[in-house]
Amino acid sequence: MSDIITYDCNNKPVIKVVESFNHVINSVPENEWDYKDSLNLLQNTLLAENNSIKSGAFSNVRGTWFEWMVSIDSYNHWAENNHNLLLLNLPNISRFDSTSLYLPEIHGFVLDLRSKLESTLDIQMISSNPDYVIIDTTRLGQYFKREKITAVTRESLESLDNLYKNIINKCELDDIVGYFSLKTSLRPDRRLQIAHEGSLTKAIYVHLQTRSWLMDPRGIKYFGGALEMSAADIRGLKTVATHSITTVMSKPERAVDEVFTISNRTQLSNAIALMQSNINI
Repeated sequence: MSDIITYDCNNKPVIKVVESFNHVINSVPENEWDYKDSLNLLQNTLLAENNSIKSGAFSNVRGTWFEWMVSIDSYNHWAENNHNLLLLNLPNISRFDSTSLYLPEIHGFVLDLRSKLESTLDIQMISSNPDYVIIDTTRLGQYFKREKITAVTRESLESLDNLYKNIINKCELDDIVGYFSLKTSLRPDRRLQIAHEGSLTKAIYVHLQTRSWLMDPRGIKYFGGALEMSAADIRGLKTVATHSITTVMSKPERAVDEVFTISNRTQLSNAIALMQSNINI
């Protein structure tokens, strides 16, 4: 058990996220994959082997476990089907600025905006990375292999986590077609976070469209998903994107275009199909 559990300075058990995942799941399930059942299996297996693990330790890793399941299945969906919509998971904003996926000139527009806001108005453009960036691989497909993932290993998980690096400074404005925020559960504060991310993402896109003189923009979409979705969650995520109500010439739009309950492979496949329809890929 020492290879999947370590201890902090207070001698409390800390779960090693990669090792624990691979300890229980070492191959990609065939047919259906129930993510909720797998999360429960991971937790119950670790508890059976070490009952001193507290709920807080699981809270720290369940989100990553869930993202890996979705990342594996979404990549395999792209690899096995003839479409060009690919979801790539992103690291925390403290480790990577997602706007650096754009070509240097476009990324420079974002840096210029941030600098001017801060230096002239003392305004910070505070943002976080969505969990996934959604790209159109029509032009960018050369940077990825259409090979199905079947084995779950440290190497395959690390490869998934680093796929975004293949397209740093390579994306035209319309190569990035959307973002996807994925949570194991939604609380009111998480709903606000998702809505803020969606609204700011769309506002930045409009700014970049203007700076790039893009006359016929494709637009950008923002999606949300969770293991469970209540009526209050769905209603709360229908909030308006603030930039879209600033003038009568703009058409109001949602900060979050669609929300999905995703607790298994079938629901993820259905969500991807709806994303494709929404984005027109």
